[in-house]
Amino acid sequence: MTQSRTLSIGCGMAAMLLMALLLPGLGLAMAQESGPVQGPGPVELLEERRDTVAAMVEQDPDLLHDKKRLREIAYEYLLPHVDFMTLSRWVMGKHWRSATPKQRQAFANEFRDLLLNNYLRSVTEYRDQTLEFVPLRDLGDKTKVVVHGVVEQPGGPDLHVNFRMHRNSGQWQIYDIVAEGVSLATTNRSMFSQKIRSIGIEGVIAELQSRNAAAWEKESQAEQAEATVQQAGKSD
Repeated sequence: MTQSRTLSIGCGMAAMLLMALLLPGLGLAMAQESGPVQGPGPVELLEERRDTVAAMVEQDPDLLHDKKRLREIAYEYLLPHVDFMTLSRWVMGKHWRSATPKQRQAFANEFRDLLLNNYLRSVTEYRDQTLEFVPLRDLGDKTKVVVHGVVEQPGGPDLHVNFRMHRNSGQWQIYDIVAEGVSLATTNRSMFSQKIRSIGIEGVIAELQSRNAAAWEKESQAEQAEATVQQAGKSD
């Protein structure tokens, strides 16, 4: 299995899991604080949301085919529980230091939307897979942990996925996902580092904005086409 396919499966499963993160979030805050933990621990949080997403899909299987609803759920409930500022800092590497605060925020926003657009296109591929977590031995007062997960694939080998999480303002957030040793942050760092050297930070942000806008336009056109078909069916 190629690295890109491995990362796609691992992060796709993670996207499915995270679609059920239904707790109020913290947005794109970057500061990490070690205040008292609010809510469940990292493993408990992931297990609870895994069960929630399974129940959501079982109740309404068509949800997986409705990108608009999935996107709304993601923006309201999922994305605040992923620390995209920390993830973006890892992805940009040394270029993070030379970026302005405005550029950092813009990159984080567009990178977030790029990942979401990519995973929404293939979310139905992961419906028959299951995800189990290994309990942490000793959480104590740790502010960073790695939660080990195992993706069970029908007719295929198990896939090991690690969720790198830290405590941010009293809440646990994911800042990287590693599937079979392939890191989401590291993989994207290699790609974006070359692009930033070639067209600069502003050029990369503009390119991401263009790609995301194209994805939204395509999604909108598909929705309009489906609505037209449904309306035509009612008229017959």
